[in-house]
Amino acid sequence: MKRTTSIVLCASLILGGCASMDKEQMKDIPKIVSVKDYDGKYIGEHKERNEIFLKKYKAEAEKKYKKYVKEVFGLDCKINLLDSYTNSYGFGEKNQSDGLAVVGTVKYDVPFQLRLIFVESNGKLVITTFTPGHVNETSAAVAAMMYKYYEYDIEQARLKFKSEVEKNGYYAMNEQLEKKQEFNGVTKQYLNVNTDSIDDLNIFKREFKPVMKLKGAEFNQQMEILINKYPEIKRNMCLEFIAFYNKKAKDDVNKYSWDLQIPTNDTMKKLPGTKMMYFYKDGVSPSKLGEDGKLKRQTNDISMDGGNWDKYKNEKN
Repeated sequence: MKRTTSIVLCASLILGGCASMDKEQMKDIPKIVSVKDYDGKYIGEHKERNEIFLKKYKAEAEKKYKKYVKEVFGLDCKINLLDSYTNSYGFGEKNQSDGLAVVGTVKYDVPFQLRLIFVESNGKLVITTFTPGHVNETSAAVAAMMYKYYEYDIEQARLKFKSEVEKNGYYAMNEQLEKKQEFNGVTKQYLNVNTDSIDDLNIFKREFKPVMKLKGAEFNQQMEILINKYPEIKRNMCLEFIAFYNKKAKDDVNKYSWDLQIPTNDTMKKLPGTKMMYFYKDGVSPSKLGEDGKLKRQTNDISMDGGNWDKYKNEKN
């Protein structure tokens, strides 16, 4: 499981050890699992070197994760997943580096998911970030703030999507697995939400963090100020409405995704940013993640815009 999208801001020290797969352990890992009941216990890589690295740094990574959440957001959290992985950038063990991914739920008015990546540098465990300003990490909190600001409209759209797909035999990922997605933002049944942040940790702490603590009209007033000052946090919101299916033909799902635009249009068009409806064939890898932070799927996804039916209808006419 590679974490190749991050920009490592510290040098990682290569951990030696055996890179051979533990065959006995692999026998216990199924090839495919269902999102209906899989609890995520095999997420990660399971070579001997990964198990050694995990055992060595698990407690320290959990401690540093909680400390980061408290310092950056002023909040508590619950850790849902801690897994080990190896990145390769050449041939042989000397061109491999190990790391830990920690995923947790931050306890906010709108709880949000936060993933942190840890690597070993100069014999110590350190956080590796995507940018110097921690934009990817703080975007999780900004997504929660935007969800809180638009909560009524977002919930109306989510519940409408839920009711429509469930009566047609589609279903959601189980909640336990949902909270182990390597995702920065808000995860709810049938919905993932993220957005942009400010690539400056000091600005986030000075301007966004105090607003997180506010409630009601005062919160809404200060959020309007932030949205006007940083319009990208509204413009670049991404709302992913996600449903799974099993015994359905791909052509039928394609047609259904098109038809679903009509009953969901009125609620989705009220939302800012990009709205997408995704339909995933159930049956995912128990351990390997795709580039989107979700467990790797067997087939290509089926997707459709949300909230744009008026435009398509006019173009058709």
